[in-house]
Amino acid sequence: MPYLTKSESPIVSANRVLNMGPPNVFKTTSIIETWPRQLHMQFYPGERGDATAPRDQPDLHVYVWQDDPASKTASGDVVNQVETLTWEILGGKHGPITSFAGEGIHKYYAAILNWVTGGASGKGEDFEPRLYARSHEHFTYYLQRVMASPVENVVFTCWDGKEADNPDLKSQGPCHIFPDLPGKMAKRIMGEFSVVVYSIADYAARQPNKPVPAKWQLLPEGKVWGAAVKAPAQVVLNLPIYIPQSYQALQEALDTAYQKAQRVAPAERKS
Repeated sequence: MPYLTKSESPIVSANRVLNMGPPNVFKTTSIIETWPRQLHMQFYPGERGDATAPRDQPDLHVYVWQDDPASKTASGDVVNQVETLTWEILGGKHGPITSFAGEGIHKYYAAILNWVTGGASGKGEDFEPRLYARSHEHFTYYLQRVMASPVENVVFTCWDGKEADNPDLKSQGPCHIFPDLPGKMAKRIMGEFSVVVYSIADYAARQPNKPVPAKWQLLPEGKVWGAAVKAPAQVVLNLPIYIPQSYQALQEALDTAYQKAQRVAPAERKS
């Protein structure tokens, strides 16, 4: 039968995560330092964050695109090669895998859009707006196939961008922060993940010879609306707004919130 009925509450997990934020806020570093190994990191065409990834750790596997053809060619070869490698990694062809990290997913969307528009988007030329729908469709297909893989942990990184609350007003109206993807995709992508964190680094508070203070935002607050946890309401109510940039801290926060929600009396749950 296509549907399953479960009497117990769903377990909230950090196994499907989008790590969003501006450049240089330790998105990639936090994955390298805290995600479960064996960790395979695929850097999409145009993504430059691989400089932070060491190459001498046997349980860390790094795959880097050697140039940036996504902005120069209309060939579908870029998309084909990226996805062939992804399916190989997820299928275990490149060794045992516990975690998959897709680095710079916004750059991969640009590669797909460039392919769909016949190279027009990469050259800054006009193209038919309807081609965004085709790009959204292929991008979503790729994401969903990765998320449906049997790999235990999947995490993607993405830059942040400002999205108008009222698209008709554009820059004249209030804006909030979502993933840096065009149109409806900026919000739609959030539905594909169990957790979307917003990475923050406070360089102004840095002390000599000490790390830059950094944290993740778990829930919408202030200008950041692109942070969320997909969980029952009682679980979300017990989550902190901010946590350290750590997979372990994230899973601990989810577990604690889940346990607190389980202690709520049935009558309170219904109210």
